[in-house]
Amino acid sequence: MQQSGSFSSALRGGRLGNSRSGGNKGHVRSALSSAIVVALLFAGAGTAAAQDAQDTRYQEQGKVGDADSWRSDEFKADWGLEAIGAHHAYARGLTGRGIRLGIFDSGADSRHADFTGKDLRSILMADPGCTSGAVLDGPDACFYTEGDRAQVSILQYTDEDRALVDLLIQFGWLVPDANEILEGLSGISYETHGTHVAGTMLANRDGNGTHGVAYGADLTTARLFANSYSDVTALLSGIFGVNFGGTEISIGPSSEAVAAMYEQMSAQGVRAINHSWGLASEPSTPEDMDALYNSDGAAEYFNTYVAPSIRDGMLQVWAAGNNDGDIAGIYATLPRWVPEAEQYWLSVANINEGGGIDGSSSICGLSKDWCVSAPGTEITSTVIGGDAEVEYKYDDDGNLIGFEVVGENPQFGYGNLTGTSMAAPHVTGALALLMERFPYLDNPQIRDVLLTTATDLGEAGVDEIYGWGLIDLAKAIDGPGMLRVDTNVAMNAFAGGEKVWDGPAWDDWRNDISGPGRLTKSGIGWLRLSGDNSFGGLSVEDGVLELDGDNALSAAAEVNGGFFVLNGTLRDTDLNVNDGLASIQGTVTGGMTVVGAEGRLHGVGSLGDTRVEGVIAPGNSIGTLRIDGDYTQVAGSVFEAEIQAPDGADLLDISGRADLQGGTVRILRGPGEYLLGQSYNILNAAGGIDGGFAGIDSSAVSPFLDFTFSYSGNAVGLDVSRGMALADAANTRNQRAVATAADALAMDHVLAQRLTQLFPAQAGAALDMLSGELHASAQSVLVDSQQHVRESALARASAGQGAFAHQGDAGSSAWVEVLRGSGTLDGDGNAARTEYSGNTTLVGYDYRFDNGWRLGVLGGTARTDLDARTRASEGDITGYRVGIYAGQAWGSFGVRGGISHDSSEVDIRRSAAFQGLQEQTRVEYDATVTQGFIEAGYRMQAGAWEFEPYLQYAHVGFDIDGFREQGGATALGGSGRDGDVGLATAGLRFNVNLKAAHQADSWLSLRGGLGYRDASGDLLPAATLAWSGADAFTVQGAPLADDATVAELGIAARLSARSLLEFGYRGQFGDDADAQGLNARYSLQF
Repeated sequence: MQQSGSFSSALRGGRLGNSRSGGNKGHVRSALSSAIVVALLFAGAGTAAAQDAQDTRYQEQGKVGDADSWRSDEFKADWGLEAIGAHHAYARGLTGRGIRLGIFDSGADSRHADFTGKDLRSILMADPGCTSGAVLDGPDACFYTEGDRAQVSILQYTDEDRALVDLLIQFGWLVPDANEILEGLSGISYETHGTHVAGTMLANRDGNGTHGVAYGADLTTARLFANSYSDVTALLSGIFGVNFGGTEISIGPSSEAVAAMYEQMSAQGVRAINHSWGLASEPSTPEDMDALYNSDGAAEYFNTYVAPSIRDGMLQVWAAGNNDGDIAGIYATLPRWVPEAEQYWLSVANINEGGGIDGSSSICGLSKDWCVSAPGTEITSTVIGGDAEVEYKYDDDGNLIGFEVVGENPQFGYGNLTGTSMAAPHVTGALALLMERFPYLDNPQIRDVLLTTATDLGEAGVDEIYGWGLIDLAKAIDGPGMLRVDTNVAMNAFAGGEKVWDGPAWDDWRNDISGPGRLTKSGIGWLRLSGDNSFGGLSVEDGVLELDGDNALSAAAEVNGGFFVLNGTLRDTDLNVNDGLASIQGTVTGGMTVVGAEGRLHGVGSLGDTRVEGVIAPGNSIGTLRIDGDYTQVAGSVFEAEIQAPDGADLLDISGRADLQGGTVRILRGPGEYLLGQSYNILNAAGGIDGGFAGIDSSAVSPFLDFTFSYSGNAVGLDVSRGMALADAANTRNQRAVATAADALAMDHVLAQRLTQLFPAQAGAALDMLSGELHASAQSVLVDSQQHVRESALARASAGQGAFAHQGDAGSSAWVEVLRGSGTLDGDGNAARTEYSGNTTLVGYDYRFDNGWRLGVLGGTARTDLDARTRASEGDITGYRVGIYAGQAWGSFGVRGGISHDSSEVDIRRSAAFQGLQEQTRVEYDATVTQGFIEAGYRMQAGAWEFEPYLQYAHVGFDIDGFREQGGATALGGSGRDGDVGLATAGLRFNVNLKAAHQADSWLSLRGGLGYRDASGDLLPAATLAWSGADAFTVQGAPLADDATVAELGIAARLSARSLLEFGYRGQFGDDADAQGLNARYSLQF
């Protein structure tokens, strides 16, 4: 907004602005300042150098971790870089990359090659409606500047000026050669001030000239100073304060233009703005300064500069001024009247290369609390020289009102300047490095890091000359040196630069931190403080805060959430764990520790007097937490104790007295087995124990274990005994049988120790593996596999019957048959599914008598593989089979039958693998099966088709030997057993006999059949088993189906008059079991 009143009018007239370079008081921001800058840059021997062509092949020689490797010739060109420790920041990988700085000055000319490649943005500043900066005086004058172009100034030296100079020489006001000096300074020139300041902030590190402090940072530039014109007479009027006349024209920005500039800076993400300028004539006393601020319109005007920081949080760095030891200027001191702006403000005094304040510099004065010192004397940086062509503008009366630049011839190089203008950009650049280093800190916190790590100069502490002292990046990159105010570190980002510390911490503040401020740690990150600290207490709200040094805080440490880690010492400081977790690996001494109802504390360190209302958990895994004092555990609290076989346990070791007012001991599961009958010591109290714990929470360990307290005068222990019965966790009859036997085992039996480590959800699988169930299921397989030899014998007994046979052919026959079969016993919800498959090979001989009877014998071998994978069991049955068979037909009615005997060896292999146990067992034992079978059928013929309804009955008896497995504690012994099964089948078979038209006999027969089978007897197998020295238990195996459908298909082909080849399939399908088989038989009659 447009300001009114004398103060604003004077500023708009251009007479209050002053760049902070040069050593002479009263250098106005117009011709004289430009002239003196040009003289410094280009007249003094060795003070300026032309810019070399940029070397695009520049290779950085600096190395991470080696500060000295960054001290190149380019670095040394600005002695201030080493003075502020910038090389230490570079060695940590910091350049200012990703940080945007701002400059409000005489224009930072972007054409200088040291700004090449940067994201340099220019702000167009203009009064409302202004489109040109050519008119500087009169009713049409308005402010208009482009930030990336240097101000152009004209110093005119006329004959009238020369006459005045001659007169002043005569009076002794000017040196004798003043005419020659002024002749050399007059003309059109570029104001290099802003370009020099910007170079100190962030000029490229490219091997040429010098480089800026934050050479990787980006820049937004705005120009405060419009182009200006002055003749020497007006210039001398300003110097001597006498109105000699003359012409001087310039213009300053309106408050609207300044406010718009700040808005653009904020929108572009500028975090700190450099101001190396001030009033042309600053107040020299506090009283004068107060009077100026309180003058008409001043406060409203200054609010244009203050409000953006309060609103947007931008830092503002102000040159203190070049007033030869007077107090810092009013802009640098504005927080004196606007305290809420203080946290965003920095005032900067000028230090010379000798380490003291430069004679030209203002002192920090009233701004001391936010003032630092920085190198500003004979500082080498980027400059612009050369000249320009202008076209003058006149009003209707012929008065000069401005000029327009119509041609330019800029020259770029490097040169030296002195002033707080040169000190301020060292500070602004340092802020950018710290902003990159601490991405989780806000701008005021970054400023405080810079303040509190400065090297103290002059009087001890913050003083009026040096403020906080010389900025020190070597120290600042390791965090603050003091907490001036309560500070909330919202850590949601990792530290910037290279990590130079060990461990998972996101950042490590290695400075000793003092101050009255309280540290609050929020955000999810991990912050480590490894120095010796004495600030005003701490609060942990989120994430991790770690203390590694010797800490003596002036207020309590409060854990309200997150994770507090103490690896060092906390002296004379109370620790209150209200919520979250405290990990005490170091020592708390001289203070009271209280674990609140929502808090948790663990570790292997040491505490003083301690009161627990929440959770205390000695150790990290198994370990001891020491209490150097008295200990109180209140009702409702929890003592967590991890126990580990054979006798390890967390321990609370108390030097004083333990007052146990209740609370629960919560047992945590550690590695190993908690042996039944074992005792674990969890608390010692040298001063004795009052009261006791209220109860035990063992839900984290097996409920098959029971824990009870044992108290002595100075100790508390836990004794382990049986808890819940294993049988209570069983879900099936077999599991229950095994569990009942396990419950009866002695407490020192290996299986009792291992099984009681399990949880109920784990127990069922373990009991199944221990059951030996496959021993019982093998019985069903033995019985079911006999069907193959039975059907083969009956098929041969009926040979020669039917239309396909040669009628009346008596004589001998030999045959061989190969069978491949498989089956599944699905189980019944108690026993597991058992799968089996195998091969049988049979050979036989039979003779058909003239009266039609056929009598034969057979023999062979068989192997059947067993798989009960859900019981971690497998096996096989191998053996030999023999039998006799006979058959006769009387017309269409036929009868056949036989007897077979099977002698087998059963090989069972089991695995038992669960927590604490892994064993394998194996055993081989004998089993025999004998069966008798008979079948009757009536054959009917219809053309080529034949049908035969039939009835069949088989009686299968088995005898299985006892056994003893080999393989450890899980090995079982089994009793012998026998039994029998009856199988009755009724069905219908058919076949169709095929022959060619010219053949008398059929040569091919297609066959099939369907039947129903009913089983009775010992269909549900059982085995009585026992571990060594234990009670026996009985388990049941997968049962045989009590009824099933049987189906058969086949084909027979005569290969000759006396040879026959047959292929067949036979299937048996029941609700709980099924079996299939394929066979091939070749028979030869002779």
